[in-house]
Amino acid sequence: MPLVLIGNAMHLVAHPWFAHAELKRLRPDPYGLPRAEQNRLADVALDSIVPWGGGDRVLREATFRGTTVAAFDEKERRHLSDVRRYVLGLYSIHLAALVAIAVGLALRRSRAFTKDALAAGAVLTLAIAAFCGIYAAVAPVSFLGGFHRVFFSGDSWRFADDETLRRLFPDAFWSDTSIVLGLLVALQAAALAVWRRQAIAGWARTTLHARSRDRGLPRAARDETGAGDR
Repeated sequence: MPLVLIGNAMHLVAHPWFAHAELKRLRPDPYGLPRAEQNRLADVALDSIVPWGGGDRVLREATFRGTTVAAFDEKERRHLSDVRRYVLGLYSIHLAALVAIAVGLALRRSRAFTKDALAAGAVLTLAIAAFCGIYAAVAPVSFLGGFHRVFFSGDSWRFADDETLRRLFPDAFWSDTSIVLGLLVALQAAALAVWRRQAIAGWARTTLHARSRDRGLPRAARDETGAGDR
């Protein structure tokens, strides 16, 4: 479920409108790249990473407007190729999970189990979102650096300030993107939890009842009950 909800959020964020809105509110490029050119090249970068986009071809063909200078160097293209593979993997898992959920809800015998699984996934997602939110708020540089080190080898994700990817997507862009993605995921998880609040309350009552029962039994009786349950 965390990956499903992240996939939903990615489908909303991985579009030019979000990049344009973010670039509009960030400071101008310190090396003089006009905002319209930033938007155009950001669109190219996004087109290269989505499964239905142009891939490396659009990066190879991209030049700064009015010149023959390549907009993206070899290292930037390799990095975006890695990103494309991860996005493709996420979207594949997302689609497969949505199909599984639809089938589970459609079949009478698996409907209740599927709804409970959605609720459990919502609780897990909220826990992960809370941890990541606190981590990112306390140590944003460490959070973003750790994220990249998990998914990308060596320094393949580090770029100089005058390279195109840094000029299009500075640190402030990624901080805002992390916040937006986190909020979108958390809102979806909260909506699922509210929808299945009765199931979640039932789990809590069952857990509390089991603990209360165990506390009320002598040690020997608890051991005997536990052995019988096993």
